Amino acid sequence: MANIFIACNNDPGTVLHNFMQSCADEARQICVDNNHNYTYVGVPELTEANVIPPMADHKICFIAAHGDEDGVYNENDADVVTTRTTNYNFANKGFYSISCLCAQNLCPNLMRIGLSLFVGYSAPFYVGEQEDAFLDCAIEGLKQLLNGQSKDVAYKIMLNKYDKVIDTLPFKDKILLLHNKESLVFAGDGGISLSDLM
Repeated sequence: MANIFIACNNDPGTVLHNFMQSCADEARQICVDNNHNYTYVGVPELTEANVIPPMADHKICFIAAHGDEDGVYNENDADVVTTRTTNYNFANKGFYSISCLCAQNLCPNLMRIGLSLFVGYSAPFYVGEQEDAFLDCAIEGLKQLLNGQSKDVAYKIMLNKYDKVIDTLPFKDKILLLHNKESLVFAGDGGISLSDLM
């Protein structure tokens, strides 16, 4: 049993807030299915102060929110986890984000301070007309990690999930989902799994 931190930008005025809430809801269900405890934070509690300090007692931070190259932000565009926040509580932890671009600078920043596992995207994350298909692919890695799979196995299963779903979609969504797959970053030691996180 592990403690998982789940956060999302579900502010009604935020673009894709329903999608982000659905991602967080699915993450919570995965925790329940695998007998893990979770802490959930949404708006207006989605702040640096409410996310980073609690990571001392959690193994993975899952976050669905808007981001850029330097990190993830809340509904007010304030830093939640970025290259400018104090991130030492992420040492020996996992960070799983459904956010645009943050694998570019946030990933290496967190890895330098000892993050063990990073999942995120190096380019914009797109959501097409068939939102459930995009959600299922984006959450697959978390599902596998919380089921005890190693990083390399979870990554392989997630890529296979993308391929299977891409085959079922109309052309426009197919292109968008393929873009997400190609910008997916799964960083960390290949054999690391949930039980190795502190």
